[in-house]
Amino acid sequence: MKRTLILILLLAACKRPEAAAPVAGDANRGKQLIEQYGCNSCHIVPGVEGAKGMVGPSLEHVASRQIIASKLPNSQPNMTAYILNPQMTNPDNVMPNLGVKPDEARDIVAYLYTLK
Repeated sequence: MKRTLILILLLAACKRPEAAAPVAGDANRGKQLIEQYGCNSCHIVPGVEGAKGMVGPSLEHVASRQIIASKLPNSQPNMTAYILNPQMTNPDNVMPNLGVKPDEARDIVAYLYTLK
């Protein structure tokens, strides 16, 4: 009886993993912006034609990574901030500031978050 009670209490304490928050932004537009800004010239980007760059890291499975930009926890706000101003979030990187607008960065992140 005591074991059953302990088991019931343990099971009651378990939670289902919460679903990830939906990604804000338009992933289809984000894919177009990746091509427009030439991200594919430096990065391998699945689903983007001609994205076979070898300068920057591959963006394959970027949504599943724990860390982005070598040191930032992977979150939508961090990825957006990095795209908007790469040197501000990581002064040691070589990614140029491309002048991406906030709404464009949000859409680019929406696309990148489809790459799980």
